[in-house]
Amino acid sequence: MSPWFAVALGAGVFSAVVNVTCNAVARKRNSARNATARVHAGRHTALAVAITLEEFAHRCQVTIDRAERRDLSEQRHVRLGDIEIPPFAFSNDIQWRDLDAGKASYLRAFSADQTHNAERIQSDDRCSNVDEFAAYIKGHCAEFGRRAWLMAVELREENELGAVKDHDYLIEFDAALSRYTAWEQRHKVRNERAPAPSHVTQSPQRSGNRGRGLAVGGPA
Repeated sequence: MSPWFAVALGAGVFSAVVNVTCNAVARKRNSARNATARVHAGRHTALAVAITLEEFAHRCQVTIDRAERRDLSEQRHVRLGDIEIPPFAFSNDIQWRDLDAGKASYLRAFSADQTHNAERIQSDDRCSNVDEFAAYIKGHCAEFGRRAWLMAVELREENELGAVKDHDYLIEFDAALSRYTAWEQRHKVRNERAPAPSHVTQSPQRSGNRGRGLAVGGPA
């Protein structure tokens, strides 16, 4: 056998081994990328839950505003069908804590709460009066607005919003969080500056005024 043939055969075997190794590395990298993409998709879905709840609360408030107008003709045309309950249909293989919390809060808000029961609200195509309608919708708005806020805070604390930095709602979330943080700091400073009862030197009248001033600055 020619020595050149042996060299060529060895080079071919070496090339094949290199190709197999490179393909294995590429497959591993692609698998890692896919896993990262799935993680980001899960985070995005968790954020989407909070956004859906936020939009739902906004639609509730818009409808409430329309129902509270003095024009009776507009009030009569405010129907429960004006607000669509957000249909969540997430796959069971998503195991994110905040997503599960979103599902659970959705079920609790519309099933367990007898005051704002989903079937009762959906069965009433038109409420008997505007006050009753506003009470129903304000209950949903408060529940979902509060849960959406808590979920947004959880996502921010876990830095999961970094997976969707290009999302427009980040601006709104950041603004809301900034307002709440500023209020919390002001409230903390006021509490620290407030004198203890044993050291109060002002008259009862002035002390009462200070208490009322603090009560006005409650959380939104």
